[in-house]
Amino acid sequence: MTQSTHEQAQELIALAGANYRANDRAGGNDLSSAQQNWLRAHLEECVACRNYAEAADRAVRALRSQPVAADFSLVRTTQMRVRSRALELRRQQERLWVICVCCVAVTLVTASTTAVLWGGFTWLGQQARLPGPVWQFGLLAIGLMPAIVTGILMLARGTYWADHNGSTQG
Repeated sequence: MTQSTHEQAQELIALAGANYRANDRAGGNDLSSAQQNWLRAHLEECVACRNYAEAADRAVRALRSQPVAADFSLVRTTQMRVRSRALELRRQQERLWVICVCCVAVTLVTASTTAVLWGGFTWLGQQARLPGPVWQFGLLAIGLMPAIVTGILMLARGTYWADHNGSTQG
C-alpha cells in the first residue's frame, strides 16, 4: 500500500511538531536530514501542505501558551502513586534476586548431595548384593522425597487458605 506524498508530508509535519516554522527549516530531532530536506522541498511546492503545517504549528503554540496548573490533591495523589509503584518495583526486584540466589544454592546443594547419595547407595547396593535397578530406585525415591513433601505441604496450605478465606488463593 503506497502513501500519497501529501499523507507522507502530513505525517512528517506531525513528527516534526512545533519545531516547524513556515519560513524556517522543517523538523526537529525526530526527522532525519533526508526527511527534513524532502519536507522542506515539498512545502515549498505544495500550498495545501504548507497551510496544514502552519495550522499545526499555530495549534501547538496555542496549546503551549495555555498554563496548566495541577490541583494540590492531584499532585499529592500522583506522588503517592509513583512512590508506591517505585516501592513495589523495588520489592519485586529484591524478591527476584532472592529467588535467583535460592535457585543457585538449591542447584549446588542438589548436585553435591546427589553425588554423595549416589556413592552411598552404590556402596549399600554392593554390600547388600542388590541389583542396580533396586538401589537406583531407592536413590530416586530419596531424591524426590523433598519435592513430594513440599508439594503435599503446599497443597495442604492451599486447602487451608481455601477453607478459611473462601478462595483458593494463598
